[in-house]
Amino acid sequence: MIPRLSGLLFAGLLIVAPALPPAVGQAPGAPAEKRKARARAKTDQRAESLRAVAEHLGVGPGSVIADVGAGRGRDTWTFADVVGTSGVVFAEEIEESKTKAIEKEADRRDLPQVKAVLGGVEDPSLPAASVDMAFMHHVYHHVSKPREMLRGIWRALKPGGHLVVVDQRKGTLVDWVPREDRARKHYWIAETTVVREAREEGFLFVECAERLWHANGPFVLVFRRPAGRDAPNRDPDSPSPIPPGTVEQLLPASGAATGRVVFVALGEGRTLIAPLLKATRSTAVDVVLEEWATQKDERPPLAPGLTLPSVLTEQGDPHLGPEPVDAVYFLDAYHLLFHGPALLAQLRERLTESGRVYVLDRAAPRVIPHREASHRRMIAPATVREEMGRAGFALVREAPRLSADRFLLVFRKTGETKPAAGRTPEP
Repeated sequence: MIPRLSGLLFAGLLIVAPALPPAVGQAPGAPAEKRKARARAKTDQRAESLRAVAEHLGVGPGSVIADVGAGRGRDTWTFADVVGTSGVVFAEEIEESKTKAIEKEADRRDLPQVKAVLGGVEDPSLPAASVDMAFMHHVYHHVSKPREMLRGIWRALKPGGHLVVVDQRKGTLVDWVPREDRARKHYWIAETTVVREAREEGFLFVECAERLWHANGPFVLVFRRPAGRDAPNRDPDSPSPIPPGTVEQLLPASGAATGRVVFVALGEGRTLIAPLLKATRSTAVDVVLEEWATQKDERPPLAPGLTLPSVLTEQGDPHLGPEPVDAVYFLDAYHLLFHGPALLAQLRERLTESGRVYVLDRAAPRVIPHREASHRRMIAPATVREEMGRAGFALVREAPRLSADRFLLVFRKTGETKPAAGRTPEP
């Protein structure tokens, strides 16, 4: 084969050199075509995931979907196909240039079911009680006023309608930045933050649905607006009140030392801190779980007039210092642990030989993964016994059920931990 020639005119002379042929088996422009093919494949996979989520939630022809933070409509067009011409897709954005672009593209595609909606940072501005499924893909971590936005979505959903949040940080917060800074830059949010805020603003946690998604990285959380509620602003699945007589069940055996105690307490459990301190006359530290906090300086309230030193855990480390601990109280908080092995190891190291760990929590009706237990705010007693055993604790007392949904387990530390210690919650 005679090679192709290329020439260069230099000082009046034509210098001829052979041109390099394309690589064997590679057509001109092949890398660009491969990139386009990969992009098309990802788009197809994402569209299939959207269809799977919609079908799983019973959303189809004639339904109403809100694509909250629709961008230029990447997911809107798939949703338009899902609901058909008898349904509606609200493509919501906070920038007018994007809503106008969606309107123009919807006209070009002849999709009258797509309605562009100009929302705000505090409210998606969607029609009340009109939406079957609200969807947010890599949007929640940018929301600077999440609670206001959640209330707006709650009001826009029909009773029984679903909110689906797809975002990027499984587990607990790593980027501790002010919420207003998130609007301008990518700081991934944690799934624990999304669950806490959604529950406290009136949503029921339904499930983790990563099995329906094509990519392994994101978390996929599903919530529901419960029927029979007229307004948000309250967790619709709270535990029952603490029953009378609970403090007596939490007191150490007569004569046992309680010089220093640690409280890991949330919700109703915090109402027990003051009476326990009064009964034991001990000093105490309040351990605030990173699984709960959304800012480093956030602390759950104490009873009026009560002050305690507090520490925020960091990857499970409570930073307690070398002083010994005589009692640890997990009060409506153990279920939340994502960094349980690390936290329990630190507590065990400081617990005295006669010390005790009290776990008062809401009982799940069946054994569930700890990640799900965290989001449902309940855990099976068998799970607590297993995890505490691996961490080097032995059960010394299981109290009779304090109420229909509450249990109390008491542990002491053993001579050594078991080999499986260090397991993290199921992804």
